[in-house]
Amino acid sequence: AWKTYLESVQMEMRAGDRGRAIAIAKKALERHRGAGRLWAILIQLCEDDEEKLSVFKKAYQAVPKSGEVWCEGARMCMDPRSLLFDLGTARKNLEFAIRFTPQYGDSFVEMLRLELLEKGPELADFAAVERVCISSEPNYGHLWFTCKRNRLEGTRQVLRNAQKVVLLELQRRRNLYQYALVVSMQSQSEAAGKDQ
Repeated sequence: AWKTYLESVQMEMRAGDRGRAIAIAKKALERHRGAGRLWAILIQLCEDDEEKLSVFKKAYQAVPKSGEVWCEGARMCMDPRSLLFDLGTARKNLEFAIRFTPQYGDSFVEMLRLELLEKGPELADFAAVERVCISSEPNYGHLWFTCKRNRLEGTRQVLRNAQKVVLLELQRRRNLYQYALVVSMQSQSEAAGKDQ
């Protein structure tokens, strides 16, 4: 039953009616509070940091073992436009996401993004992400399916496609990510100074 609501929300999103999509998601969550995918899509629909964080907190309290919810928490922390940008927290959230819902492919795509943001293309440990991903055999997720060019592609190939997609996206938004990284490092430095 919750999947019907999810499809309705996605249909409204494709139609560009964000307000209607939010209303359907909230109504669905009244009936299906334990549906992690509904919580995840509601987090995606939120526009500002405060609203996203509020919904995320409600979501992980309602469904603490939902990989989709934890993946959205990681995405919030890797959004270069967000004041919540924090790669350390993103890593923790992705580790929860993969532990709780290893079949959710989007978490592995986001782990690739995190590796690239933390270490750059030369030092990123793609092999480690690939090993965990292959043993988990993910089989769903919007990003995962976007990177799967045909239904015959295996996990390793989908992950390699994802690596190319993420690299291109990071290059395209390089200035924005660089700015977010600098601001994040300054904030962490200031916080460390206050702790001393």
